[in-house]
Amino acid sequence: MLSIYPVVKITHACCALLTLLLFVWRGSLAVDRPPISRRWLRWVPDSVDTLLLATGVALVLISGQYPFVAGWVTLKLAAVLVYIALGFVVFRFGRTRGQRKLAWLSAMGVFFAIVWLAHFRQVPAWFG
Repeated sequence: MLSIYPVVKITHACCALLTLLLFVWRGSLAVDRPPISRRWLRWVPDSVDTLLLATGVALVLISGQYPFVAGWVTLKLAAVLVYIALGFVVFRFGRTRGQRKLAWLSAMGVFFAIVWLAHFRQVPAWFG
């Protein structure tokens, strides 16, 4: 099973990069003029995010590092949920341009925190 780990990890990393690029692009459009009317700008990111989630679950199962057992995985999962919530504000619930922009910038910060956690695989000392 470990022989597929590198393939799943690379797929996960590529999906994460594509997710970020699509989020930056869609977010820049949504901040100025919501809602996004182009159909493909809605289903392509959802498809990439689904593959990102599936590969993330596969990595957890292959590596045996589960949420609530490995602290960094727990924190990463919590950060993913915050990222998703901020995405909802950007694309659906943000009423003003300022709200959408703040949520968009915050989501990108959370995204980079997720990448940091995945790279270093440890809970930051200041976090507890």
